[in-house]
Parts: sequence; structure tokens; C-alpha cells
Amino acid sequence: MCLDRDISVAGSFWNKVVNVLNTLDLVWTIAAKDLRIECRSRQAFLTTLFFALLILIIFNFAFDPGNQAIKEAIPGILWVSLLFPGVIQLNRSFQSEREEGTLYGLILAPIDRGILFFGKFLANWLLLLLVDLMVLVAFFIFYNLPFSESILWLALLITLVSLVFSSVGTLFAAMVSGVRARDVLLPILLFPILIPVVIAAVNATRGLFNPAGAEYFVQWLKLLIVSDVIFIAGSFMVFDFVLED
Repeated sequence: MCLDRDISVAGSFWNKVVNVLNTLDLVWTIAAKDLRIECRSRQAFLTTLFFALLILIIFNFAFDPGNQAIKEAIPGILWVSLLFPGVIQLNRSFQSEREEGTLYGLILAPIDRGILFFGKFLANWLLLLLVDLMVLVAFFIFYNLPFSESILWLALLITLVSLVFSSVGTLFAAMVSGVRARDVLLPILLFPILIPVVIAAVNATRGLFNPAGAEYFVQWLKLLIVSDVIFIAGSFMVFDFVLED
């Protein structure tokens, strides 16, 4: 009797493991499809990278080298160059599906729509993270900042912020994908929602460059971690209703 129960429990556990692995495989299949498309065309990747570098160059010429003003403006310059170009990538999230008419096929497929969300979200996050890390290196070079452990902490900040940016951006990209003015609507919808995250990122960066701001940095870092959980969970729960509309 006990043996049968143990076998039943083990079988139930194994079925759950198999279901989780199958779900992860489906998520990666959708993400890999988008990544392959972008690797072949590289349109959004190169455009996003060029736009971000252009912002860095413009701000670099706007301030005199060594001026105290540029040191105070560094956190804002960094996050403007990281966030605004990312809208270009997000706008293309559902473009190929809309143009080729395959979005309805994905919606009608016998899989949970959350799988579609996480697949798109994963692809957007990986592409944005790659661009952001390249921009971060260029930022240190353009503004003559020393390569120290601060770049690793900034990379962690970028990872956390890009998770929120990609999750909410994927949700709103699906919402406006069928609208002609989606290039205008997406940033209008996206950035007001992300104001708390942007404020936390800028203040955490300011604390990082301040020798006495270690505790200040940790406080904002904790807020970003909580924001990641809230925004990703919220985007996941709302995504199903967005596709229905």
C-alpha cells in the first residue's frame, strides 16, 4: 500500500517536471525564432545601437570635458541612452507576426498564452541586454570613466531594469501591434508606467558614483528587485486579456 502510494507520488512529481521542461522548451522555441529573425536582418539591433551611441555622442559634445555639470548629469545621460532606443526593438516584437498573419495562429495554438508572452519577453530582453551592455562600455569610454567594479554593479542595474522594460514593453507592444501609430503610442504608454523604475535606476546610479553612497545604492537596488517581480507578474497576468482584444 505504501509502495503504491510512493510510486504514485513519484509519478506525479515526474509528470510535473516533464510539464515544466516542455513549457520551457516552448518558451525557448518562440524566443529562438525571434532571435534568428533578428540575427538575419539585424535591422532593429543595429538601429537601436546606433541611436543609443548617437545620444551618448550628442551629450558628450554638449558638456565641457571635466565640467562638474557632466558628473552630476552622468546618471541621466546613461539611462536616456539605454531606455529610449529600446523602444525601437520593442516595436518590432509582433511586427513579423502581424505582417505574415501568423499571430492568430499562435493565439489559436493549443498552448498557454503565457508561453507566448515569456517567449517574446525573453527574446526582447536578450536583445536589449546585449545592446545595453555594449552601450555601457561605450559610455565609460566616451566619458573617460575608469573601468572598475562600478561597471559590474551597473551591469547588474541594467539587467534588472531591462527585465522590467522588456516585460512591460512586450505587453504594450502586443497591445499596439495592430495600430498604425504604434511607433508613437508605444513610448507614450510605456514610459509613464516606468517612471518609478527610471527614478530608482537614476538614483541607484548616482549612489554608485558617489563614494559615500553605498547604502543609498543598496536601497534603490532592493526597490528595483521588487519592481521586477511586480511588473513581470503583472504583465504576465494582463497579457492574456490583451491578446483577446
